[in-house]
Amino acid sequence: MLNREGFLRRVQLVGGSTLTISIPKRWASSVGLKPGDYVAVLPLEDDSLLLIPKGLPRKELTEKAMYVSHDKPPESAVREFIAYYLVGYDVIKVKFASGTSRHKLLIREAIRKKLIGVEPIEESAKELVVRCLIGSSELPVSIALNRMGVITSSMISDAVEALMTCNRELAHEIMERDDEVDRIYLYIVRQLKKAVRNRLMLSELGLSSARDCLGYRLVIKSVERSADHACKIAQIASLLRTPPASHLSALINTIASRSQSIFRDSLKSLMSLDLNLANETINRIEEVRSLEQKAIEVLLSQPIDIEDASNIRLALESLTRIAEYGADIAEIAVNLSVKVP
Repeated sequence: MLNREGFLRRVQLVGGSTLTISIPKRWASSVGLKPGDYVAVLPLEDDSLLLIPKGLPRKELTEKAMYVSHDKPPESAVREFIAYYLVGYDVIKVKFASGTSRHKLLIREAIRKKLIGVEPIEESAKELVVRCLIGSSELPVSIALNRMGVITSSMISDAVEALMTCNRELAHEIMERDDEVDRIYLYIVRQLKKAVRNRLMLSELGLSSARDCLGYRLVIKSVERSADHACKIAQIASLLRTPPASHLSALINTIASRSQSIFRDSLKSLMSLDLNLANETINRIEEVRSLEQKAIEVLLSQPIDIEDASNIRLALESLTRIAEYGADIAEIAVNLSVKVP
């Protein structure tokens, strides 16, 4: 019997002590179960049971065909391609109409700059076939997130150095590093989306429960946005005519140090689910906001080029936003550290 809650089965007592239920015939046929086969029974957090047929052949690779017409904007084609990657397709076959050479160029560029483990396996003038070769076990979420955090932290440090010295070469290098953060971000999104559909993947990803997926999805977005702000500071550094004066420079360095400390400790509290560290990290955000206001007052009191002053103000705002994103991560750590009833 199938109702809103699924197949309804009556629990039977067998042999005086064993409780049994029958398996729905439709489901057994669809997965190829036969008498004598084994089925793994996995208890879940919500007190439900997950049935896993054992010894079945692996499912074939999932494929998606995509057609790119000449009237579709190239950027839209790239977004659609990335969407198929994020939803979890193993193979993506792209067919190109005439006059879509730019579309193909941008998709190939996105593969190279934005996507981890995606490689072309077939290519012609009118077709591109790619396959995602990396799985969840090769790069668990915790390791990928840690790598994402390390890169972002180094971007923040170097962006401030570039700002203090008007180092345009360093600023350009930081902007290139942002692509690596984006690649890891999109990879983790892909894995989390797959884990929501297949709870067996949770252990492979290094996650303990399905609710972690939502928390980590918010965390990686905060890390990615922090990297964007570091990139924004680097862009500002490349535009400055003269470095900030010594007193203002000291304040900027202090704000950067506090913001980076909040960002690092927030990730540390998440990895260890340290409630005390998470709360202590959140409480430090007000100091950064206070320092930002003090730096603005110093900035406005100095004789400085208007354009430079405007850019430095934006850099200060970005440093504060990085601290606030860190506080957001720490709040998620607090939530995940609390056990569900």
